[in-house]
Amino acid sequence: MAFKNILIINPNTSKSMTNGLDELIKDMDHYGTTSTKITTYTAPSGPPSINNEDDALESAKIVFSDLEAKLNQYDAYLVACYSVHPLVEMLREKVSPHVHVTGIFEASISTSLSILPMDSKKTRSKFGIVSTGTYWEKTLSDGVKHFLQIEDLAKCKRFKGVETTGLNADELHTAPPELVRKKMMEATKRLVRDKDIKVVCLGCAGMAGLDSIVDEALREELGDDAKYVHVLDGVKAGIGLLESLVRALPGPQ
Repeated sequence: MAFKNILIINPNTSKSMTNGLDELIKDMDHYGTTSTKITTYTAPSGPPSINNEDDALESAKIVFSDLEAKLNQYDAYLVACYSVHPLVEMLREKVSPHVHVTGIFEASISTSLSILPMDSKKTRSKFGIVSTGTYWEKTLSDGVKHFLQIEDLAKCKRFKGVETTGLNADELHTAPPELVRKKMMEATKRLVRDKDIKVVCLGCAGMAGLDSIVDEALREELGDDAKYVHVLDGVKAGIGLLESLVRALPGPQ
């Protein structure tokens, strides 16, 4: 079967964030964990960092307009913004039925749910999210609520919640490294301190490559039990999900 083509879309204008995605893809290629041709894309204009829903909508309109005439060039699309990004549905409505589209937010939830135990009473039966600014605590929680179609998150036995660093996406790569490390570790420790987390989702595309910091926080907070907790990069989850979809649901041959 011919290689499938996936386009990873960075919907903001930050080249440093796209560079981080490129490095992540190189690492995945090095270890043989991808089976597709992956191309990255950076928004030609718009917000340098998506820090609220207005930024997301503006970036979606700009990127969709730029890509609309080229949508027949790829077999799948990944929107690399950890939010309920409107570009996901805009692309889904435009591409053919057998071209798959997801966002890193949706992909990380789907992947997390697939490895949680069926019995929610078991230890480590939840997933949670570490993200950037405090704005995202409610916004991402509402997104999970909508994705899972539940009325009250307080009654959800699968989702722990969102903890944030206070840094925006761009600052993850421009702020002093020690500050980034400190904020990431503090947020992670708050999320897992009850010892009921099985999956920690990195809630920002700009966190690509920062999973080692989360691993360190897990070891400090949980000791030997850290080995039971998965750190899930949304971009890796998105690539993995789309690669599975283009194999399992390739459409007419």
